[in-house]
Amino acid sequence: MVYESSYESGRSPFLPDTKRGYWANPNDFVYAGLGLAFRLDVFSMSWFFMMESSVIAFVPIYLLSLVIYIIPFIVIQSFLGQFSSSGYISAFRLTPLFKGIGYVTLALNICVLSYYSIFAMVPLVYMFSSMQPTLPWGCEGFKKWATNLTEDEEINLCNLYVQNETVSDNSTNSRFINHHIPSVLYFKTLFNDINLFSFEDVDFSMSWQLILCAILVWALVTFIIYKFFNTEMLGQIIRYTVWTLVGLLVLFLIRFSFLPGSGRVYRRVIIPTWRDIVNGICSIPIYGLSAFGPGWGLFITLSSFNKFKTNIMKQSWLIGLGQLGIIIGLDLLANFTEQYFGEATDFNYYTEVEHVWVLYLSSGSAMSHMAWANLWSMLFYFMLFLAAMLLIIIQLYSILTTIFDEFVALRERKVEVCMGLIAATAAISLYFTSNHGVTYFTALSTDTYITQTAINLLLLLIVLWIYGRVRFQRDIEFMINERFSTWKINILRFVAPLGMLLALALGIQIAFWEHYFSTLIIDLYSILMIVVPWLIIPGYAIYCMIKTMGTIKTRFSRCCRPTDWYPVEADHRQEYEKSMGNTDITHTLNDEKDEEVI
Repeated sequence: MVYESSYESGRSPFLPDTKRGYWANPNDFVYAGLGLAFRLDVFSMSWFFMMESSVIAFVPIYLLSLVIYIIPFIVIQSFLGQFSSSGYISAFRLTPLFKGIGYVTLALNICVLSYYSIFAMVPLVYMFSSMQPTLPWGCEGFKKWATNLTEDEEINLCNLYVQNETVSDNSTNSRFINHHIPSVLYFKTLFNDINLFSFEDVDFSMSWQLILCAILVWALVTFIIYKFFNTEMLGQIIRYTVWTLVGLLVLFLIRFSFLPGSGRVYRRVIIPTWRDIVNGICSIPIYGLSAFGPGWGLFITLSSFNKFKTNIMKQSWLIGLGQLGIIIGLDLLANFTEQYFGEATDFNYYTEVEHVWVLYLSSGSAMSHMAWANLWSMLFYFMLFLAAMLLIIIQLYSILTTIFDEFVALRERKVEVCMGLIAATAAISLYFTSNHGVTYFTALSTDTYITQTAINLLLLLIVLWIYGRVRFQRDIEFMINERFSTWKINILRFVAPLGMLLALALGIQIAFWEHYFSTLIIDLYSILMIVVPWLIIPGYAIYCMIKTMGTIKTRFSRCCRPTDWYPVEADHRQEYEKSMGNTDITHTLNDEKDEEVI
């Protein structure tokens, strides 16, 4: 096998972007990785909370998954980005035959960006509503506008109805009572739609409040990208934002600890039930996926801003352990809220409280009974808004950087490309200000989960089988002077794929039900942005083979070889060539022979 240049393979050479810059502080990569843990869409899925899982119950198992799954995957992606100094499209010159994966990822990440603005718009609506003298979802404020409630909605936390377990001699009179949450009912009033979050909802409507917040969100995103499209400045923004989010998270953990029922939550932390443990184990793939952010390949692009000799092994462990702490904190907030609602109904056997976007919609009612409720509510929803904005900026910057890395001609038109992409994404995101958008976007979220898992499987094939374990370890050792353990690679090669196949099967099953009830627009958007791009992978592979000379076998072999795969900086490139025993990057390696080209 040889390291070839693009000229020999018949493709355009890779031209590194010398203006892309590096992190001003080496720890900015760690902060960016920690920021990805605030992927709060995981905590908003109704089917996820039906499991009543608790991350606390499986901390030892999660730590094990850090060793055998999360950390190795962070290292692999970071290796691709840092070694190549490019985003998730150009980094696949490691194996050009599969470069189509980069384009699939680009479409996937744009799709995620279009609907992820929901998680910034909704907190913004609640943050502005919290500035009213009386919280609209507090029982006092709730009575002022809740005048046209249905018979079902009359049963809510401001109008408790707790059924006695010993109702009568005729047990058929017993029925389960579902208490609605005032802060959720308030969200429904934005659409004047009592069937919101229900599969019976057919009438399309939009919320002018969400539309205004969407405009504000994308205007702020446009300002940040226009004024601070710079790696050094981005690093500073991420660093201070993460510190602010962590500070607010700790503050709310302390405050929520004084909610009624918080002692039960801490008791489950110390002595988890078997149900907690089983449900926690089952939810590990979901939490594990949240470690990589809402899109795919973000670690590839973020690590490409590292200096070449940065120790990604150490940084990956810092990111993994830090993310665990953040996920535990977010999970505790959700559990505090759920436990509070249970206390409100005295845990009556026949009584329950609905589960709807716990951190986003339900928590408002939990805070309405606090002293200085308005202040706590504003701070809480500001935290959620800031977390979503951080993820949107990281995702958008990653997309734009990847585009400029791959398409050289667009580097001179950065402003036009940035503004065009933002405008197009903002226009699409307006659909998610509708009742259908906020109800059925989870179908898209599940589709992205499937695609991310499938790409991870292909990544293992490309890096650890096609490129090879030996060469991968050799490059890691050259880059950071630290060997990547063989046993970790063997686990990734033989064990991790089995777990991901199970996760993939689960995702497909959930996606089937999500799309069964979703709208035609969501289905078409999913096909256009997630399903159709998969055709690029075989299409680009055929294109690569056509551009290469020789027999089919020779073409296939050459298309699987790394092309222009070397450090971008000249001094590191010379060291790399010297360590490989080559004086020319296009020459064969000492112990390998080139195939004959006919």
